[in-house]
Amino acid sequence: MAKRFTNEEIKLLSNSPYVKNVRKNRLTFTYEFRCILYDEWIKQPSTSQIRGVLKSYGFDCSMLGNDVIKKINGTFKRYGHPTNGKNKVSRKHDSIEKYDNESLIDFGIFVKTGSLIRFSSEFIDKAYKEYPSVSIEAQLESYGLDPEKVGYHRIYRLKKKLENQGKPKEKICADAVEKYTSHPYVQRCTSNHFTLKKQFYDESLMFIGYPIDEILGIFEIDGSDLPIRVRGASINLVPVK
Repeated sequence: MAKRFTNEEIKLLSNSPYVKNVRKNRLTFTYEFRCILYDEWIKQPSTSQIRGVLKSYGFDCSMLGNDVIKKINGTFKRYGHPTNGKNKVSRKHDSIEKYDNESLIDFGIFVKTGSLIRFSSEFIDKAYKEYPSVSIEAQLESYGLDPEKVGYHRIYRLKKKLENQGKPKEKICADAVEKYTSHPYVQRCTSNHFTLKKQFYDESLMFIGYPIDEILGIFEIDGSDLPIRVRGASINLVPVK
C-alpha cells in the first residue's frame, strides 16, 4: 500500500524549506533539493545513498516511507538529472536509438571495462583541457558521434567528473575530529581520513542491510558529523586489510 501522510506529518513536512508540496498521498521536493539529491545519488546510485542525503537534511526516512525513496531512485535512473517539470523532454530522448557498445568502442574514445564501457582516459584528458569552452557534445561531434545517441547519462557523468576535478574534498570538521579521535570503534579520524576498527566491522555484520547512518548510530557515531563522501564511500561493511 502506498504511503499516506497523516495531518501531523503533512504539517511537519510543510515546514521544510526543501518540500514544495505535500498531500496525504503525494510529496514533492523543490527543484533545487531534487538537484542536490541527484548530484549526491549519482556518486553511488542506490536507495541507501538517497536515505543518507535525506537524513543529512533533516528528513525522517521512516516517516517518508520506502515507496517515496524507491520512487526517487527509479526516477533518477530513468530520467537522469531533474529538469524542473520538463521530463517529457527526457522521454523524447529515451525514444532515440542509442549506439551499441561495440559501435562506441569502434569510434576510439570508449573502452571496455568488464561488461561495461566508459570514456577512455585519453578522451577524458583531452576533454578536461577544452571543457567548458568546448562542450562535451561538441567534442563528441568532432569524432562523428551524435551526442543524443551516445546517451545523456554518459555525458552528464563526464561533465560532473570534469567539473569536480581540482575541487577540494569536503573535510571532516575539527569538532568531529576531536569527538571521534578517542572513540572505541574509530581507528583514525583526521580532517581528511576516517577509518573504523576491525571490531566495528565484526560487530556490525549482524546489521547488514540497515542504512549506514542507522548502523553508525548503533555504535554512537553520528553520520551527520561526517561528509557524505565518507559515509557513502569510505564506510562499508568490508574492513580494510
